[in-house]
Amino acid sequence: MRKRVIALALSMVLLCAACGRIGGGKEKGEGQYSIWFRSISVGENGAAIGEELQSLPENGVTVESLMGLLLAGPEAMELTGPFPRNTFLRSWRMEGDTVFLDLSEAYGGLSGADLSLADGCIVLTLCQLPQVEQVYLTVEGRPRPFRDQVLRPEDFLLTNGGDGERLVELRLWFRRGESLAAEERPLTLAIGDDPAIAALQALLAGPENEELEAICEPEATLLSLTLRDGCYAVDLSQEWLTGPEGGEDPRRFQAIVDTLAEVTPEARAIFLIEGQRLESFGGLDLTRPLAAREKQ
Repeated sequence: MRKRVIALALSMVLLCAACGRIGGGKEKGEGQYSIWFRSISVGENGAAIGEELQSLPENGVTVESLMGLLLAGPEAMELTGPFPRNTFLRSWRMEGDTVFLDLSEAYGGLSGADLSLADGCIVLTLCQLPQVEQVYLTVEGRPRPFRDQVLRPEDFLLTNGGDGERLVELRLWFRRGESLAAEERPLTLAIGDDPAIAALQALLAGPENEELEAICEPEATLLSLTLRDGCYAVDLSQEWLTGPEGGEDPRRFQAIVDTLAEVTPEARAIFLIEGQRLESFGGLDLTRPLAAREKQ
């Protein structure tokens, strides 16, 4: 996989006494849990979120009780709740080591760094429970578009401060003459953003290098991208069928698969147009998943 991930100053802090614990850095007492909130101000060596120790009866510690404390907001003046008004827990359930958490519509209004901070507060708070290893977040019963659905504490790197973004450098494949050529592109992602989706959105937007050619018209958009058993399902808008200069160039599909392979090695893909499976295009047989090429 040709991918270099460059960690910027991410806005999350793992459970660590050296990272500005609220309450004077005291260790947790019996029945105490860390409830994570957004910091009101981030100093030079500060963190974008901080923990507040709160007590719960031993027999009353559940996902619902921890979320209740999180949604109620902090007591400390230097912290604030990360959620919009009218955010509430609609439902939750455990499957294996994953807690499935469904939040109200207000949570869907968050984006960018605000969303990353809120996600981090939830994950770090709930993953204290011994049975919880990861959190699957939905809003009003629906997966969040263009976001990683399953989040773990390790997704939120140790840092002191930052704006909740990371830089991922990928190669995007565009047309050049009769072949395809790569363009190195740094992409800025918020925590939870899927690099494969970001890569395809950048690919469809066109190259920055004037020697390379776009693979589609500017109106073409990515509707959804899912990965299952090593195969991507790429759903594109109707405008995708009208290529640059009106041609049906099969390299356009190969460019997508080669770009996905920069994120997921040995990637394969099937293609849909507004939900309907595409079986052929410009003489290219798409009834079977298209595989990435061997690239120099």
